[in-house]
Amino acid sequence: MKKIVNILTFHHIHNQQDSLSITPSIFEKLISELKKNYTFISYEDFTQIILGKKTPKKNSVLISIDDGYLDNYIYAYPILKKLDVPAVIFLITNNILTSSTCRAKLLYFRTHKELQINSDKKLFINKCEIQKMKNSGLISFESHTTSHMVCKNINESVLKKEFSKSLEFIKDLDKKEFYGFCWPRGYFDKTALEVIKKFYSFSFSTIDGGHNFDDDLYTLKRIDCSSWNGNQKKYIARVKRKLFIYSTPFLSKFYSNFREYQIKKKKARKIRAKQK
Repeated sequence: MKKIVNILTFHHIHNQQDSLSITPSIFEKLISELKKNYTFISYEDFTQIILGKKTPKKNSVLISIDDGYLDNYIYAYPILKKLDVPAVIFLITNNILTSSTCRAKLLYFRTHKELQINSDKKLFINKCEIQKMKNSGLISFESHTTSHMVCKNINESVLKKEFSKSLEFIKDLDKKEFYGFCWPRGYFDKTALEVIKKFYSFSFSTIDGGHNFDDDLYTLKRIDCSSWNGNQKKYIARVKRKLFIYSTPFLSKFYSNFREYQIKKKKARKIRAKQK
């Protein structure tokens, strides 16, 4: 039986209470707990697995972090290094400043919502920090477009510009055979799916689930772990429960489809409410 690879998704790791964020202590506790029963794989190994060039070990897990915020370097990276756990960070490439200085702390705090409205480049990792993480051999980097543009209902020429420019940036960071992409906010449509194949070998979605061997390579499922409910024990139990479900082939597909159905129903209700 083909094995499933689960991809965990994070955004912010810092000590402020905010959406799409967890504290460094919870981040470290979660990974330490999962290491007891799961194998954290490198992004290079993950690439070889999904392209059919390598067989995954049982309970393989990849850590992914979206957007490339400075807190990823200040808080997440030291923990990953301490626990010897690899990860991939998806960069909004226009937000990366050239710098020869790696920072030791957050300069100030902006909420996730504020950063979505106004991309304060000082609160994203810079080239010095990227290089330091890359040199560790633990952290890989891929594209999340140049501007975090939602790739839905967008002209093909605009999509090509976003995909090609961000890919060019990533290629300057790291020469490799295959490159991946992460859909901003999980949005894409038929046009975007057609265009993306001209630039990248695979792409990550926000569809909840584990990666099965016969899944589409351009809508790779992930498990969102980006926020907690204020209770560390319940948060870790929730992630463990999802990993158990998504590591079981039959349960994985069933639960993933059920979750997607729930999300679509919720979106439809919001649209109807706005139309009234």
